[in-house]
Amino acid sequence: MKEVLLDADRVLAGYDAVARMYPFVPSLSHWRAWEYAAYQRYRIAGSVLDLGCGDGQYFRLLWPDVRDVTGVDASEPVIELARRSGVYTRVHHAFAHELPVADASADAVFANCSLEHMDHLDQVLAEIRRCLVPGGTLLCSVVTDRFLSWSVLPMLVREAGGEALARQALDQFIAYHHLVNPLTVGQWQRRFTEAGFTVEEHVPILPLYNSGLFLLADGAWHVKQGDGELGDSLYRAFSANPGFTAAFRLIVEGLLRMETDWRTGSGAVFAVRKAH
Repeated sequence: MKEVLLDADRVLAGYDAVARMYPFVPSLSHWRAWEYAAYQRYRIAGSVLDLGCGDGQYFRLLWPDVRDVTGVDASEPVIELARRSGVYTRVHHAFAHELPVADASADAVFANCSLEHMDHLDQVLAEIRRCLVPGGTLLCSVVTDRFLSWSVLPMLVREAGGEALARQALDQFIAYHHLVNPLTVGQWQRRFTEAGFTVEEHVPILPLYNSGLFLLADGAWHVKQGDGELGDSLYRAFSANPGFTAAFRLIVEGLLRMETDWRTGSGAVFAVRKAH
């Protein structure tokens, strides 16, 4: 497996691209910036299956020239957004371990930040392999075990309120994200290999300092506040400040200058291929 490292210029270019979509949600623009930078190494074409498609807007940003796209998602409200997006030729409301898609019908499968949330991972990978043509590509981003071990909010809660509250904060974080597969890079590689794929490349994303800010911002955003989340109040405050998006870019730039180990991240992008 070839390891490919990003650089600061690519990440900042990624931020410039995605910040137009998420200008006032800093954790989302931060994470998506790294994914965008990694995905720029690759091209997908032909018939594409977008697994965990969401509303389709990030797919269109990444792959504006891909037109034969089938979207799959398990969330009915999200599926309605996907159907209205104009991105997909077909949209299925289905679980990834039971895909209503014909054998060898996809040239590529794209799974952006979705596999870590999926129950029955081995069945999901088997379904992806079934749907791909021989030699077809799976391109995906996932979280790693560092997504939990580097989580800042539980650390702060531990210092303020003790171990029990810290565990509660971490459990709530895991439950909110339905994080069932926070695997190491090596474990992800083994799962792909055991499912009949050849792992070609791995791109680490969000090393230590970038992960620290992302995980703190994401954890704080989803803290319950009344009938909503703290993020609702933060969004109103950030969107009222016309300089916010550019200023947050400077924060990301500063974090990039601090990184000393780009080989370990709380996320990873994998390019794998179905064996013939």
